[in-house]
Parts: sequence; structure tokens; C-alpha cells
Amino acid sequence: MRLPSAACDCMACSHLPAKTSRGGNACARPWYIERRSIFGSFRTNFPFRAARRGPVCAKVSYRGYLGDTRFRKELRYSKAAIDQNKEESRKHMRTVFDFERWASHRSSQRYLQHITGIPRSRIIRGLRVPLICVFVFATCVATWESYKEAHPSSWLPSSSLEATDPFNLTNFALALLLAFRLDASYSRFMEGRSIWGNIVSDSRNLIRQAQAYVDDEHSLQLLLRWTSAFSRALMWHVREECDLEAEMQDVLLPHEIQLLMNHEHHKPNFVLAVLTQVVNNLPTSEAHKLAMDSSLTSFHQAVGACERMIKTPIPRSYTRHTSRFLVIWLAFLPFTLWRACHWVMVPATVLIAFLLLGVEEIGVQIEEPFGILPLENLVDIIHYNSKEMVDTRHTVAEIAGQPPQPVSNSKIKHGNGTYR
Repeated sequence: MRLPSAACDCMACSHLPAKTSRGGNACARPWYIERRSIFGSFRTNFPFRAARRGPVCAKVSYRGYLGDTRFRKELRYSKAAIDQNKEESRKHMRTVFDFERWASHRSSQRYLQHITGIPRSRIIRGLRVPLICVFVFATCVATWESYKEAHPSSWLPSSSLEATDPFNLTNFALALLLAFRLDASYSRFMEGRSIWGNIVSDSRNLIRQAQAYVDDEHSLQLLLRWTSAFSRALMWHVREECDLEAEMQDVLLPHEIQLLMNHEHHKPNFVLAVLTQVVNNLPTSEAHKLAMDSSLTSFHQAVGACERMIKTPIPRSYTRHTSRFLVIWLAFLPFTLWRACHWVMVPATVLIAFLLLGVEEIGVQIEEPFGILPLENLVDIIHYNSKEMVDTRHTVAEIAGQPPQPVSNSKIKHGNGTYR
């Protein structure tokens, strides 16, 4: 989200600057927000005036979904508060497995590879700041306790804890919280993959039916283009960094791209509307049209399922409570380990923090699946598989239309077990 800068850069604003309550200049018209949500682009009044920070721009662009309420609170999450390195690393998680990758995945050497790969782990890089904080805190506790042991007569109190019952009582609760968090996130990840798997299957099914029922070349090519366009429009719909116009260059014709880009609101719905008209105009029977329309209905349901996953995370109170529980538990861990481990407590605390925070981090990363699923590969599969079916339809028709061939003299086993 781009917050207003310190100077008004609204080139389209023709209003004269007005004085603010702090003596600065600001656009005379009230602030509004041009918000591009999953329901389209629209303007809404800003909840407070531009005078809060002096000269500001009267226009704020936002890419993504925000709720219609408590918008002022959401403004605090600016780009400065986002871990850009972590967001960029999510792109490297979009892995497509083949036979070679599966063989490596099952290899007995995976244990050595996973251990030696810890320094290069994206989880380590994503948790470097929390782990550094844990290391510094544990080192401070160890230094404090070492000084106390070296000077027994000192008035400084000992910070180590002799009783471990609080940890024993809370271990199972922390385990349940982390297990439920990871299980819920994995369920969302698999749901997202299932949604896109259904989109691939329904796209193939739609083109399979069309190439069998329709003989008109123009209608088939039109249906092929907009079927491929739907998956790319939906990918753009659920991802922030996707460039829709670039994605459509090899799919739609130039004037079709222009029509799509000029549509300011819900682009997947626009593509579905085009597909519905294309199917309705196909030179085939009503029964065939009805069969193909079922695939379009599945597309519409997939759009709604994707929007539901984007708009609705795991309840944020649960995520916050799990994070607080984990941080407080780790904060008290050095005081408990000191008497048994002394200075070994520092690396032990960091290692335990890495293991527990890593579980929570994995749950957070896979909670929103569309940023880590290989959607580029899936939309390419839809495009090339559909194009292949349309290009080979004459060969398929020729094979299917061949006259019956005589049976060879080889023995044929019948259902009763005899041979002829």
C-alpha cells in the first residue's frame, strides 16, 4: 500500500491548494481512496482529512483487498512494515515436481542435504530477526547469571528458575496451538491447489467438448483464447505482482486485450461473461451448450472460492495468541535452562526457538497459498493442452471415423475363459 508522500504529487488535481490546520498546503477537495479490491476499483471517502500530516496527495492507490471497516487502523501497515525479502522469497517456493525431483525427494541422502542446507534455508532467513533477538536475550541472561555466580555476595538477584512445572504444564498447550495452526494452514494450501486443479480439468473438459461438437474454426479459436484468458485473469486476481497485460500478450488479440484492460471492475467476471456469450453463440445443439455451460459454472465457483480464501485468513486472534504464547514461552526458557546447561543454554535456546518458530512460520507462509503455488505453470498447461486439442481435432476425427477393421488371427480370450 502506498501512503501519501509529504508533498502533493497529484498531477490530475486541478484544485487550488488550501491551508491546513498546521500551516501546510493540501488539496482543497476532501481525501478519497481509490481502492482496487477483488470486487473492482472504486472510490470511498477517507475517514479523516489531509490536515493530519500537512501537504499530502489527494489520491491513494491500493492493490489488494481491505475490509470496509476500521480502514484507519489498516493504514498503519505501509510498505515499510512489510518484509520485502520474505515476500520475494515466496516466488522461489513455486516448485513443479517431475520424476527426477520425486526421486531426489525420496532419496536417503535427504537428511544430510536438509541439515547442510540449513544456512541457505528460507525459514532461517525469514526468522533471522527473531532468532537474533532470542540470541541477544539469552546471552544477556547468561551474562547476568555468570556475574552473579562470580560474585555471590552481590546484591543482584538470581534470575534462574528452579521450578519447571510451569513449562511442563504449558508444553502440551503450545504443542496443540502449533499443531492446529499448521494443520489449518495446510488445509487452506491443499484447498487452493484443489481449486486450481479443478480449473485445469474444467478448462480441458470445455475445449474437449467444443472440439467434438463444433466445426466452426472461428468459434473454436475464440473459445480457446478466452478459456486461456480466464485462468490468467484469475491468477492476476489473486496475486499482487502479476502483470495482466503482459500475461495476455500471447493469448488474446490486441483489441481484445484493450477491451479487457479497459474494464475497471471484476476482470474474471468479465471474462466469464464473454465465455458465456461465446458458448451461447456456438453453432451446436442446446444440449451441447448446456454441457459446456457446466464448466463455466465451475469456473464461477472457483472464483468465489479463491476470493473467500484471500479475504478470510485463519482467525487473527488465534494467530496473535499463538505468537504471543510462543514468544513468552521462549522468553522464560533461558531462565529455566541456565542451572542445567549454563552457557550451553544460549545455543540451546536459539535452536529450540528455531524449531518452534519455524513451525509457526511455515503455517503463516502456506496460509495464503496462491503466492507459493506454481500458477504460471498451471495456466501454461491450460493454454497448451487446449491448443493441442483444437489443433489435433481433425486427426482425432479421422481416427474415430475409420471403418471397422478385421480382427487379427491372434487368440482372443472371452469372458467364459475360452479362446478363439
